[in-house]
Amino acid sequence: MNVHVNTDYLPGVQPGTWLCEKKYTRVFAVVCFVAFSWIAWLSREFPPALNPVDVGPGKVPMLVAGLGIICSVVLFFQAARIASNIEIQRPAAVASGMLVMMGYVLLIPIAGFYAVSLFAVPLLMLVGGERRPVRLILCSAGFVLFIYLCFQLLLGVEFP
Repeated sequence: MNVHVNTDYLPGVQPGTWLCEKKYTRVFAVVCFVAFSWIAWLSREFPPALNPVDVGPGKVPMLVAGLGIICSVVLFFQAARIASNIEIQRPAAVASGMLVMMGYVLLIPIAGFYAVSLFAVPLLMLVGGERRPVRLILCSAGFVLFIYLCFQLLLGVEFP
């Protein structure tokens, strides 16, 4: 994604074409806080560990949610120090990337992690500006192979 940060308003440019980075950073922090709080709430209902000394399925999402909540609060208060404005030069690419990510998450339960990843990874790379077909193919295949080897074979964790 191509983002241009500028500390001054350019002469002749409408102030409405610039985004207030401080305001949007705070909105983003609040949205992240709500999302991580929801994840923490949902992870409370995960079943307990089968073995009392194991971590259990709900502990990792709870830990990640707790760290995310802390980071969201820090981001909210750190936004007061921002004095620049930001211009998104390729809003269509940003929106496309968000749509690809939403489709990726929604299609994983239907088609499976590996099948969807083979298409989502190169699409995200295309949105990001990568145009070399060999690199698109090798990166998507390498990502899927790495996840398969590390998680499926070494750790025994099955992806949906």
